[in-house]
Amino acid sequence: MLITVAASLALALAATAPSIAAGHGDTCGEISETDAAKLQNRAAVLADIDGVLSQYVLLDYGPTNAAFLDMGVGYPREDAALMMNIYLRRGYLIVYMAGRPRQMDVLGKSMCRATLDWLEANGFPTDPGDTLLLLRDGSQAVVDAKDRGTAMAEWMGDHGTDLFRSMVEGVKEQYALVPSYGYVDSDVVADAFLASGVPAAHIFYRRQ
Repeated sequence: MLITVAASLALALAATAPSIAAGHGDTCGEISETDAAKLQNRAAVLADIDGVLSQYVLLDYGPTNAAFLDMGVGYPREDAALMMNIYLRRGYLIVYMAGRPRQMDVLGKSMCRATLDWLEANGFPTDPGDTLLLLRDGSQAVVDAKDRGTAMAEWMGDHGTDLFRSMVEGVKEQYALVPSYGYVDSDVVADAFLASGVPAAHIFYRRQ
């Protein structure tokens, strides 16, 4: 089970009330008190999904990202799931993050459900109380774009640091977690992790 967290963001994002929901069922329901208690005061590993846990086709962000947004297709990186499972076994909270718009539907599912299904199908840990999935409502212009992958890439270039930082700050406040490691594929996300307290020496870029 994963959790979807909406955190406040500046005018670049659609204004929605903060909410916390767990990754089960088609709409991702409420997190239980028992699982919420397990999340408190944990050292956390933060991992961007797109381009880090998943890989781009021919390093081409636009078409590959659009394929997931439209069809739920993604290719996991070799040993990425193994790495997240090792962190979990060492007691870390696993925090998955993505800029993909939460309000989109993929394959007739919510983006939360589609992302959760992809993680589970590819062997990533999704244990109740030990993992979080952070998604946020994104720009409607991206959702409505003809080329969603390219639109998403451009939008993230302009707003990605604020988006990722807001999501991390939201769960830090809610669960008092300690951001300890970060996995990124761009300076946009790296800057967000640095601002959220991840030590610079613990931020790792994906291999090409």
